Amino acid sequence: MDGLSLDIRTLNFIVILFSCTYAGAFILYRQSQTRTQGLKLFAFSLLCIGIGPFFLSFRGIAPDWFTIIVANTILITGFQLNLHSLCIFKQAKIRYTYIGYIALPIMVISLLYYTYFEPSIKYRVIVISCAFIVISLASAVVIYRGKRKDLPSAEKAMISAFGLYCLFNAIRAVTTYFNPEIPSLLSAGLVHQLAYLSIMLLVVTISFSMLWILNARLISAIDHLSKRDALTGLYNRLALDIKLPKLTKQAEEKQHPISIIMTDIDHFKSINDQHGHIVGDLAIQSIASAIQNKLPHQLSAFRYGGDELLIVLPEYCEQRAYSLAERLRENVADKHKLDAVHLEITSSFGVATLLKGETWKELISRADDALYRAKRLGRNRVVLCNCSLSIKTA
Repeated sequence: MDGLSLDIRTLNFIVILFSCTYAGAFILYRQSQTRTQGLKLFAFSLLCIGIGPFFLSFRGIAPDWFTIIVANTILITGFQLNLHSLCIFKQAKIRYTYIGYIALPIMVISLLYYTYFEPSIKYRVIVISCAFIVISLASAVVIYRGKRKDLPSAEKAMISAFGLYCLFNAIRAVTTYFNPEIPSLLSAGLVHQLAYLSIMLLVVTISFSMLWILNARLISAIDHLSKRDALTGLYNRLALDIKLPKLTKQAEEKQHPISIIMTDIDHFKSINDQHGHIVGDLAIQSIASAIQNKLPHQLSAFRYGGDELLIVLPEYCEQRAYSLAERLRENVADKHKLDAVHLEITSSFGVATLLKGETWKELISRADDALYRAKRLGRNRVVLCNCSLSIKTA
């Protein structure tokens, strides 16, 4: 029995070591990732999960109120705070935490009762197991139903960890109920030894999965930034080069048309020369924002270069693309001003539709030709380069 007692103390120490180590790691990580909501609370919850078993290890040395009531309350609070942190991290409804906050005082009262009024290790184990079941199940639901979708493999790992921990505690509660009273927790049977091992495995799995998710988010953010233009926030040439081949393939497979719109700011060189490049940048930002905001939600504008923007229109025939370009032109001409310098801004537009067997380079060249024809015809107009290469102007 002494050897079995030593095993439980060793497992308890490992739980403390892993929990506190991961808590420290996440606290340090949080210092450089201040925008990651819920991460600080997640780290603190792991610290509580480590502190609880640490206080439990003083059984037989410190009084019962400390090693039973306080220790288990801190441990369950750690799990509850972990649930709360996951709600924030996964953008789930906070109401999922309510069941844990209700279960926590019930558990404390039950522990007091089975410690001082009707002493029973058996029923204390059942009460604690039930609290773990409730909070673990809620945690799995939060990960599954959270609005923020992350790496599926990492999410599945966390859900599985909480699910298995919930199942283990259900087995532990049932087994304990149908067995005789436990004389000493430190010399209890195999299922109670596995309780410490299961907490350790849970802490390792959810911590590893959290790091996995954070790394995936960081890579995704870097990838997102690499495809965005720093000045306008629109997609850049890299994003365009990635997207166009996919759209071409889809158009060929579904036999749908694709059109593009090329646009730039009228007299942009004069704006730079007269008002400076800062005002020129403001003009580009302003026009880019106005155009993107007026596009249907499924469409995106790209900064092609300088003040030139390109809009890709999947499933748009030339007439439909022309109509959209005209609406964009009217919106810019009617409403767009830079009040700081009392400057009215207009834009010209060139439209072209992909021909059978035509390359994207040839399509962009035709749209660009249509745009420059709009310039030559007086600016603030739309020119359509249709399949027969004839020109239609606003």
